[in-house]
Amino acid sequence: MNDATVRRVVRGKIADGSLPRDRIGAVSVAYGTEEVCGACAASVSPGEVFYKLTRAGSERLVFHGECFVIWRDERNRMSAGPAVLD
Repeated sequence: MNDATVRRVVRGKIADGSLPRDRIGAVSVAYGTEEVCGACAASVSPGEVFYKLTRAGSERLVFHGECFVIWRDERNRMSAGPAVLD
């Protein structure tokens, strides 16, 4: 998938709750183990670096490096809203 397509898919997954919108969880990095990327649904090969997001009470999410950056950017963009003054 190209970058624009992955961004569109990620926005849809964030909107429907398939991918988290918050910043909660621990992130680690390792080499791929043929697990499926949570963003693009392609497997992460052993020659590729993957990002693993582990969240309490839910399954872990695996991302290609590029897909993780896209998820992070889209999550931040979708979470950003107008400032609220107290």
